[in-house]
Amino acid sequence: YILAELQLDVLSIVAGLLHDVVEDTDVTFDEIEELFGAKTRFLVAGVTKLGKIEYKSKEDRHAENLRRMFLAMAQDVRVIMIKLA
Repeated sequence: YILAELQLDVLSIVAGLLHDVVEDTDVTFDEIEELFGAKTRFLVAGVTKLGKIEYKSKEDRHAENLRRMFLAMAQDVRVIMIKLA
């Protein structure tokens, strides 16, 4: 709903709906690409990568999250918007 309210494109909305599917089910990135295309796979993978790290401290986690968000924005700002939504 948030992504639609922000008037993001259909691929971003689909990626937002799928963002936890790979982590929470047996669905693979290859299956996402087969069903929804390479761009959707890229967005879902980007959102998944943002949340896949363990940290020693709260400060480390915050700094790493910011670093990853900036890197993802450099490739496609929609990754950040999907993660934040």
